[in-house]
Amino acid sequence: MQSDIGSVCITHLEFMKWADESFLAALSPLSAEQHNHDAGSSFKSMLGTLNHVYLAERVWLKRLHGAQDARIADLPVPEDIAALNAEWLELHRMWLDWAGSLKAEEWSEPLTFRNNRGIESTMPTWQIVLHVVNHGTYHRGQIATMLRQAGFTPPGTDLIIFYRSR
Repeated sequence: MQSDIGSVCITHLEFMKWADESFLAALSPLSAEQHNHDAGSSFKSMLGTLNHVYLAERVWLKRLHGAQDARIADLPVPEDIAALNAEWLELHRMWLDWAGSLKAEEWSEPLTFRNNRGIESTMPTWQIVLHVVNHGTYHRGQIATMLRQAGFTPPGTDLIIFYRSR
């Protein structure tokens, strides 16, 4: 039986999956040139920003599975939207399988890890999960702006839209 925080985390991981997949679908019809256009954002392009979100989700799951020193720089970067889509579908499944396997008390267990700069920190598991979800939301907002600047309408991925869809 999941704890209340476990249920909240699983719901938000489902939201993360839904929102990530909504943006992948929105970018799929665009050209490679549009995906890679340097919009002057943190990770330059729509593809660069989506790859960053994907890699962050992957590195955090690796840390939660025991690779406390995992770094984004050590992970392979998908070359295009099609490759990203294929890999992300599997990563979302892995996140939800992992979360569904946790016992109530495991959500509060601390995890010690090193960030991408080698700085050690310790946080409870549930905080890491909610950080990962929030991180993606932040960067999807950047992609929404890039889509608007390119003349496209971004998908609506506010949390309330996800809740209402359920």
